Amino acid sequence: MTHSGQAGVNQLGGVFVNGRPLPVCVRARIVELAQLGVRPCDISRQLLVSHGCVSKILSRYYETGSIAPGNIGGSKPKVATPLVVKKIMSYKRKNPSIFAWEIRDRLLRERVCDKNTIPSISSINRIIRNGTYFTHDEECVLNDILFHIILRFK
Repeated sequence: MTHSGQAGVNQLGGVFVNGRPLPVCVRARIVELAQLGVRPCDISRQLLVSHGCVSKILSRYYETGSIAPGNIGGSKPKVATPLVVKKIMSYKRKNPSIFAWEIRDRLLRERVCDKNTIPSISSINRIIRNGTYFTHDEECVLNDILFHIILRFK
């Protein structure tokens, strides 16, 4: 194998590379067998792929119609548009005791966001705290700048 990840052998004897997605041909075979009525536990044993992996691939396929693996590493892009920030702040103004998870549910229910664009609970809390949206790194930089400004005026 040419991957730099750590290779291993699962409990079924199948070879995998930690942190790397299952090859598309194996993913396609998993879906094909499932469509033929083969149970996930039998697919797992036949293809030497863990049951959890089979279940995850089938779940994603049933949900999105895709067998493509998810993104590896990297951070999620900013998803809080000005409209989303405005909605979050509006919900909080109208109901100051509302929880971030309730805001998240409401953004989905009212179709302000979908499952691909919904901010995380920590992002919603950050938006409420700042009145705007910053990534964690940006927030750290801003806090550092504020700290140095405060020190200068003491």
